[in-house]
Amino acid sequence: MNDTYKRFEAFFTTRNFWKGNLSGMEQFALDSLDFSHLKESTSKIDLPNIPPNTVLGKRAEYFYKFCVEQSKNYDVLLSNEQIFSNKETLGEIDYILQNKITGKQLHVELVYKFYIYDPCATGKSNLLDDSRVKELSRYVGPNRRDTFLKKFHRLRQHQLPLLYRKETRKALEKLDINVDVLKQQVCFLAHVFIPQDHWNKPFPYINKACITGYYLDYNAFAKAYSSHTYFLPHKHLWKSHAHELEVSYNHSTILPIVQESLKRGYAPMLWKQVAEDSFERFFVTMPKDGIRII
Repeated sequence: MNDTYKRFEAFFTTRNFWKGNLSGMEQFALDSLDFSHLKESTSKIDLPNIPPNTVLGKRAEYFYKFCVEQSKNYDVLLSNEQIFSNKETLGEIDYILQNKITGKQLHVELVYKFYIYDPCATGKSNLLDDSRVKELSRYVGPNRRDTFLKKFHRLRQHQLPLLYRKETRKALEKLDINVDVLKQQVCFLAHVFIPQDHWNKPFPYINKACITGYYLDYNAFAKAYSSHTYFLPHKHLWKSHAHELEVSYNHSTILPIVQESLKRGYAPMLWKQVAEDSFERFFVTMPKDGIRII
């Protein structure tokens, strides 16, 4: 098995959070990249050299650029171009891509998120209708410090409009890129984790293919004794397909580690091995009424 190819594949098979258009925001689908010339068994792929301790979002940027560069149908004209006004940083243009066949150029902003679906979460937005606000406000980060609506607003109100600032036009003109011919898209990738009793429920407005696991709070996890083996992947491995790691745990030994992580404000992802090559991916979150010692 080509492990390098599997890591590459784990990224480019990540699903877009929604399909098509959401309130004028159009997705660039990763599956539009053509990798037909690559084969798992024979292709030699040198993955990007990512510095240690690089945060998950930045790792995604390395992998996204690498994926486009490996494809048959797109070139990267520009990546991670910072825009300045005098000495003030206004923001960053993530990518300018060019279709090798049509010659058309795209401005793409990349987002890579892990969300849990909390049926009780609420939010506000003047950019979406009430039905979408009610449903999409339920997607929050595992630590509940991040929300989809917050990121959606930042894209619509800051990151995408940045392209049309005079400072951006000037910077891109130096690179022979004409802002006026660029089409804007986002590549909003997500892994969604849902309550265990929600598998058969509808999830309007999102791409259900991005649902990759479940979550439960610590108190429920502590009571749900299992004889299965658990693994605790480092955050940079969250995007990988679940697999055996060097260090493993049973239910009793992993409980105090999970509890300590939650007390520090971080909901851990766990991999549970249910068969030789079969795993469940899930988050353990802080209970809303606090941790109970079982």
